Amino acid sequence: MEIIKVYFDFFMFLVRQQMEGASVVVFLMSCIISVLLLIALLACIEKITKRTISVNKKRALILMVVYACFIFQIAFYRRFGTEKSMINTRIYFGLRRYDGTVDEKQVVYSFLNVLFFIPWGVLISSAMDNNFRRIIMTCIYSFLTSLTIEVMQYITQTGVTEVTDLVTNVTGGMIGCVIYILIMTLYKKARGIKEGVQ
Repeated sequence: MEIIKVYFDFFMFLVRQQMEGASVVVFLMSCIISVLLLIALLACIEKITKRTISVNKKRALILMVVYACFIFQIAFYRRFGTEKSMINTRIYFGLRRYDGTVDEKQVVYSFLNVLFFIPWGVLISSAMDNNFRRIIMTCIYSFLTSLTIEVMQYITQTGVTEVTDLVTNVTGGMIGCVIYILIMTLYKKARGIKEGVQ
């Protein structure tokens, strides 16, 4: 029980730390502007291509934009510049220090990074037409999103650029993709059984 309490305390500490300084006003403003730009872009695409984008895909893209605003609010907007930019190329999840002990705080931090990107993976998958595209595009978009955050943090000196973050973020995105595929598979099977009974 003691070890669970240690991990839980670290988890709550890191959540509070990540949320500290986050602005609801900035988040809402960025959401509104981003969604309006997306709607305008989708309208232009439909007009140029003469093809209608499905309502489900539009809804998924809008939710993706909203969650992207949340991710960037947590990872970028709320922070202040440090003295100098840093790049950490070592992949370190905290499972084993040099002395053989576990770095509980780093383990929880890595878990939190994975957790933050699970909804991102679900949303990306919901915008795709088939499982192959879902897996490929979730991996690509999760990587590009995480890479963008890391590069922006380096340029603006608002955080340490870490390869570990790339790995954990992509992992979270892929877990979200798998969750979406499983849910949709079960849903379709359940609906097929229900329709068969009728």
